[in-house]
Amino acid sequence: MLLIEVNTTRIKELVNLLKPYKNTLKTLYKRDPQYTAIGELLQTRTCSETVILVITNAIVSYQLITSGELYWFNFSKYFKENTSNKYLDLFKTFLSTYSPRLLAQKLNRVRKILESELVLELRKDPLKYCNKIAKLVEKIANTLKVSPFSKTILFAAKMYGYVCDLCSTEPNYWGLSIPLDYRNALLAMMSCIISISEPCKDTYMCSRILVTRKYFRIVQNAWSEVCRELGITCAHLDTFTWLLTGIIIKTQCNLEKAHSQLKNTLGIDLPRVLLEEFTKCGCL
Repeated sequence: MLLIEVNTTRIKELVNLLKPYKNTLKTLYKRDPQYTAIGELLQTRTCSETVILVITNAIVSYQLITSGELYWFNFSKYFKENTSNKYLDLFKTFLSTYSPRLLAQKLNRVRKILESELVLELRKDPLKYCNKIAKLVEKIANTLKVSPFSKTILFAAKMYGYVCDLCSTEPNYWGLSIPLDYRNALLAMMSCIISISEPCKDTYMCSRILVTRKYFRIVQNAWSEVCRELGITCAHLDTFTWLLTGIIIKTQCNLEKAHSQLKNTLGIDLPRVLLEEFTKCGCL
């Protein structure tokens, strides 16, 4: 059994480095490609329709065959062009094309959500949970009979908050943990806030181990500590960590290129030293 340790000293160091950019982190979500994709969907769908489609898509956003950014672009384009209200049929076709892995399992989740009491509530009042998103997490988790700390449940809540914002209602994310996926697990290792007892020869595999049921809460709690110390919600921190790690992966740890992409695509001009600190304990 691996021994996973949280480095609280390192958390404080990273928090101090991030503090000057706190306001940037709070508003970065507006430049998130997933936020843009939802905004595009709202051009042909109502807030009520969009809420249901976005939550349903979020709970099956795993085992993707493309990047998350591209997957959500394809989702937006497909449901913008196909305006039927037969959501189950649409998701069958969409997932078969754009996310075929574990298709039967994903469609089972889609059915459970679409047939739930929650969807009936959201049809009547789509923004009902904007000021109490933690309550929405409980509802989705109970509907699917899964942990409220699981990645897709927390991700669905974050995406719901994006719809709230785009429908002119400020979302309240306080109390939510970070959706722990491969990217956030990888960054926890690279930034040294998490260490593993055995030497990690394959960062990819070690990151995959960290998101398993046995270990994910340790890593999730480490990020929660970063959020508390920094004084921002984990949903806002997640936008930064998820986009940053995606760029680091895409540039294959070339920090000069990563710095350029952050600046040119997201409008964030972070100093090179900050990127170095986030990859201090190794990269891919």
